[in-house]
Amino acid sequence: MLSSLFSAFSPHKHKPTPTGVRTIPCTVLDLLAANGLVLTTGLVINGRLDAKVLEESLQVYEFQIPETFDVKTPPAIFTVDDYPEPYNASGRPQIPRALTGSQPSIIPFPELDQFFRSKTCPKTQADFLKPNVPLLHIHFTIFHDFTFIGVTVSHVGFDLLGIAVLLAAWTRVINGDDFDTIPGMEWDAQPFAHFVPAPGSSSLTPTRTSLRGWFKLGWLSQLSFIGRFVLSRIRDPKEVGYLVRVPKAFLNEEKRQIMDELKAQGSSEYVGSSDVLMAWWHKTIYSYRAPTDHTPVHLHFAGNLRSRSVFAQDGPLAHPYTNNAVSHLPVPPIPVNTFVTESLGELALRVRRAILAYNADTASLRADLHWLFEGSNATKMAFPCPPGAEFSYTSNWRDGKLGALDFSGAVVSNSRPEAAATQVVFTYFFLTPNRVSSPPRGCGIVIMEDEDVVWMAQFRGSKDWERIRQSGAVAFAGH
Repeated sequence: MLSSLFSAFSPHKHKPTPTGVRTIPCTVLDLLAANGLVLTTGLVINGRLDAKVLEESLQVYEFQIPETFDVKTPPAIFTVDDYPEPYNASGRPQIPRALTGSQPSIIPFPELDQFFRSKTCPKTQADFLKPNVPLLHIHFTIFHDFTFIGVTVSHVGFDLLGIAVLLAAWTRVINGDDFDTIPGMEWDAQPFAHFVPAPGSSSLTPTRTSLRGWFKLGWLSQLSFIGRFVLSRIRDPKEVGYLVRVPKAFLNEEKRQIMDELKAQGSSEYVGSSDVLMAWWHKTIYSYRAPTDHTPVHLHFAGNLRSRSVFAQDGPLAHPYTNNAVSHLPVPPIPVNTFVTESLGELALRVRRAILAYNADTASLRADLHWLFEGSNATKMAFPCPPGAEFSYTSNWRDGKLGALDFSGAVVSNSRPEAAATQVVFTYFFLTPNRVSSPPRGCGIVIMEDEDVVWMAQFRGSKDWERIRQSGAVAFAGH
């Protein structure tokens, strides 16, 4: 059924839509980076939840393409593994929630995949394209003291903030909110339609050859880029993902010191905690590099388009939107040795200035979108940096507020003290075909925050991680 999602941008001749089936529009933003990926977002809740309550509260939503549902064509698939014992009873992987400390640390990924996907869950986009396979698969693993909720979707249909929209609405229903008061997404929503040029119209971006921050290279430069890429994999073949735990007290103190310095200089500039987070991370991972290394580093940040004034009447989106809506914010290239020599405050200001310049230039953002939606531009090969440079790509989904989700309405009676809050204590995610190779090294994601900690997932070569560890710039758990 998901095949209908691809109809709007398929290079093949469109087939007639079957009777009783709706077509959910898909855009180049869905296909640009998400095509072929299956995304699982996992939540760990500190309580035993009632799977029946969870399932019934989500059944009120319509996620499927068919106009009607029955036993053979359900709107979503729910699977449950129920354990009466506590989670830690059999030496299972430690959930990082128990970690403490006032300084950032690097932590191995706990092997939790089995608790978030059932054995029958689709694992590839091709599996989702099979007949009568719902768009949404929910798996519950329930222990006496923890409940694991895994939400698996084709990435073409949802980005992480889209899943956050779904989860926020779901928990409102669980906690008794009137369903009719919860804003929803129209099944035929097309917020980017005005960026698609009319057939036969002239080019809207005659001088644009690629997306801002991305490079259209000649064939010699392409060979050089690919050769360097392959050589780096030969030298450091194993990709490894780690969790990065960054206490908010650390970020807030660093931010306070930076702001005090700016105030003492008479500056009106400011930095946010996310600016400090990104500056700290890149200063940390390049800490072992030589002070004479001038290799340019291109930083790319993925941001949420939903709040940008590029939609109807040049305003933000007025309604929820679960499909992919991501922009790409480039930071002017920074030499590697700058991360070694500049202060954290100076680096955070570089990030903040790039964000401010990007946000102020709405005209260029619209031009980016016009270019992406024009012809086959989205499928043209573009590179995150020229040959001889390096890149780092980070998605920051703190706006998803996954750590603030409230599942208390589904807690099994008498399973926990009344005074104890039911919270999402950890968020986990993985992509297939493979969590380690997708996203690739040099990429990361800020996956959640709670009152005390911001969590990131980062992917790099194993030898690179070892050099970072040996630099002493950040503590590695277990070392």
